[in-house]
Amino acid sequence: MQQFQRGVNEMIHEKAIIDKEVILGEGAEIGPYSVIEKGVQLGKGVKISPFVHLKSNTFIGDNTFIGTGAVIGEMPQMSGQRENLGKIHIGKNNIIREYVTINSSSSPEKSTSMGDGNFLMAFSHIAHDCKLGNNIVICNGTMLAGHVEIQDKAFISADVGVQQFIRIGALTMIGGLSRVTQDVPPFMMVVGGSRVRGLNLVGMKRHSFTKDDIKAIKKAYSFLYRQDLSIKTALSKLETIDSEKVKKIIVFIIASKKGICSAHKSNLIEKIFLDYPYLLRTRVSGYHLYLKTKKDIYAKRMKIRD
Repeated sequence: MQQFQRGVNEMIHEKAIIDKEVILGEGAEIGPYSVIEKGVQLGKGVKISPFVHLKSNTFIGDNTFIGTGAVIGEMPQMSGQRENLGKIHIGKNNIIREYVTINSSSSPEKSTSMGDGNFLMAFSHIAHDCKLGNNIVICNGTMLAGHVEIQDKAFISADVGVQQFIRIGALTMIGGLSRVTQDVPPFMMVVGGSRVRGLNLVGMKRHSFTKDDIKAIKKAYSFLYRQDLSIKTALSKLETIDSEKVKKIIVFIIASKKGICSAHKSNLIEKIFLDYPYLLRTRVSGYHLYLKTKKDIYAKRMKIRD
C-alpha cells in the first residue's frame, strides 16, 4: 500500500477527486469525476470507473472492479441517521456494476461486508449491516434490506426484494421478481412469495456435487417440503441422513430466527400449464421422444404409399 500523491500513479485521471490520506494499492485505476473520501483503502489492481463515489471507512480488496455511478459507503437509510459512523469491507476479485449502492453499517462496531468473487449487477442495492459470502451473483435491480445474510454461491435473480434480517443459504436460487420474507435453506429454489418450488439441481451439478450428495439432499427436501411434517419432526428425520450437505441444512434451520420458507402448492391451472409440462420435459427422454416421432412419421408415409 502507498499513500496517494498526485503523479505517483499515472492510471489516476486528473479530474478524479481524491483525499490526500486515501491509501491506494499498486496499479489502482481511477476514472474521471470519481470522488474518494478520507479513510478509503483500495487494494492492488482495483479499477474505479468514472463518477464513482467512495465514502469514508470503505475498504476494497485487490482486483475489484467498480462500475460507473456506484455509491459505496453512504450512511444507512434509517430514520434519524444524520452522520456516517459505520464502515464497509469488500473482498477481492469482486465485480460491482453500474449504479450499485452499498450502505455502511449502522454503528462503528459493525460493518457491511462482502467476501471474494461476487458479481453485483447494475442498480442492485445492499443495505446497512448486510453480510455477503463468496461467489454470489445478485442480478439487476435486486434490493437487500438491512442485516441480510447471504451465504456462498447463492444466485439471486433480477428485481428481488429481501426483507431485513433474512438469511439466504448457500447455493440457493431465487427467481426473478420474488419477495423473500423468510430464511431460505441451502440448495433450495424459491420463486414468488417466499415459496420453495424445488432444489437448485443445476447449481449443484455445476459445482460438482456427487450423486450421493444430491440423493441425500433430495431426501432431506422430501422430509421438509413434501410430507407435511412439522419442522421438529422433519429435523429429526434429517438427522438420520448421513451427509455433510444435509448437516448444513440442519444447522441453518436450527439457527433460523425468522423461520424457513414454506413449500409452494400449485393450483390446478399451475399444474396444467407449468408443473405437468415441466415434469414431462424432465422425465421423458428427448432422444426416445425423437425416435418415436420419427417412427410415426415413417409409418404415415408408408401408409400413404400403400
